[in-house]
Amino acid sequence: MSDFFGIDIGVGSIKIVSLIRDKNEILLDGIGEVKTPRINWQDETATNDALKQIGTAIKGLMADLKIKSKQAVVSLPEDKVVSRLVQLPILKESEITDALKFEAETFVPYPLDQVSMDYEVVSQEGGRMSVFVVATKSDLVKKYVSVFKSIGIDLMAIESPAVAIKRVVNLNVDTSAISTIVVDMGEKYSDMIGIKNGNVYFTRSIGVGGESLTRAISVNLGLDIPSAEEYKKAYGLNENELEGKIKGAIMPVFTSMAEEIRKAMALFREEENMVVNLLILSGGGANLPGLAEELIRVLGVEVQVLQPLLKVNCQKIKLPFDINTEGCRFTVAVGSALRDNS
Repeated sequence: MSDFFGIDIGVGSIKIVSLIRDKNEILLDGIGEVKTPRINWQDETATNDALKQIGTAIKGLMADLKIKSKQAVVSLPEDKVVSRLVQLPILKESEITDALKFEAETFVPYPLDQVSMDYEVVSQEGGRMSVFVVATKSDLVKKYVSVFKSIGIDLMAIESPAVAIKRVVNLNVDTSAISTIVVDMGEKYSDMIGIKNGNVYFTRSIGVGGESLTRAISVNLGLDIPSAEEYKKAYGLNENELEGKIKGAIMPVFTSMAEEIRKAMALFREEENMVVNLLILSGGGANLPGLAEELIRVLGVEVQVLQPLLKVNCQKIKLPFDINTEGCRFTVAVGSALRDNS
């Protein structure tokens, strides 16, 4: 058995993935999800009862999947994380933290005594080092620790979803010679992650997700939300279905998302002098019919849908979903489960 599991507590569902490392092979040992309780447990005003409900949901999912591990790696929501690529002179490990505290004052919108920070050295050349820094409020970290402690689980790491997604991309896609932007589409938000040479260079969270698309269909066509959701999944941006009515309802939201991706591509080009060669779609909305094709048409860049379990041996268990159409929902949980604990 693996000694820890990856978990993604999303707005819509909680996802768990357990992997086993067997020599040069990665085996899937457990995978599943449960609906996230509709409570604002991450807010400063969250009650102990709210935290208990999240813990109960996690514990129930672990029982269903027969997860015995007492350690986990979890990702924070990207919209709760502040990140930045910082340039520093070449420093010793013991000096980096102090230097980053000084730099953080310029981009972290909270008092630094209320913040937890982590970093990863991306590159060193020409007497300078590039360091990817992530920061979040310490109170949020405490909530995560409290939830897992209440169900007897120790958190081996609390990390940015960008770092988890990077592991999945590096496992499945050769990014050594290209610049890539990953768009991870969640229920309420979509996260954009710039990756070059296998490292994260920037992240950005935008307020466009699957819920935005569903609501647009509901409002424009006068459908209830469950019906709008089904039409979205079935027809998406396919203009040949239902006389293009679903596509027409979605297009204003799609155009807004595409423009944000275009801005991210321009940022990569301006700050890193790199043209984006590949756009990777991930998350629950990645397989929306016609989405990849429409992005290719609008942005003129190659688009792929990420398959996080592509290089994982899944024969040990019976998958509860179609890996080709639903696997992309589990990208963050898979990435957390791939963390090296050596």
